[in-house]
Amino acid sequence: MKLSRIDHVAFSVKDVARSKDFYSRIMGLPEIPRPNFSFPGVWYKLGDIMIHIIQMPDQPEQADRAQLSAQDAHVAFFVENVDDLNEIIRKVESENIPWYELENAPSGLRQVFFKDPDGHMVEIVTPNPESPYYESVYLKYYV
Repeated sequence: MKLSRIDHVAFSVKDVARSKDFYSRIMGLPEIPRPNFSFPGVWYKLGDIMIHIIQMPDQPEQADRAQLSAQDAHVAFFVENVDDLNEIIRKVESENIPWYELENAPSGLRQVFFKDPDGHMVEIVTPNPESPYYESVYLKYYV
């Protein structure tokens, strides 16, 4: 047996419409057709991976912590450049969504964290050529 790739990541949400607004408008993900399941949901395509948003109105709330942490379970989305990262930050700020950036990340990346409407941690990463770790870490492990 050999696993070959990640097919999809699924998020359980209380309100599909609210999550659809977040992932479509703020994150800019392209929606794709979804089979006619017996429960509400929406699918997105990002490269070779799909993101499935599945409505579960009775799901328990995610842990509500005032402080965001890079060590919380999360999904990380890659953007090609700082301009794209800054555009997402502007959208997040315009919605008054708390966010933080991991300063001087030893990954050689710029790493920004915030939560979606259901409390799932989201990370946005992009290469940071100004980082002292860019050549020794990013170019070695990520490229």
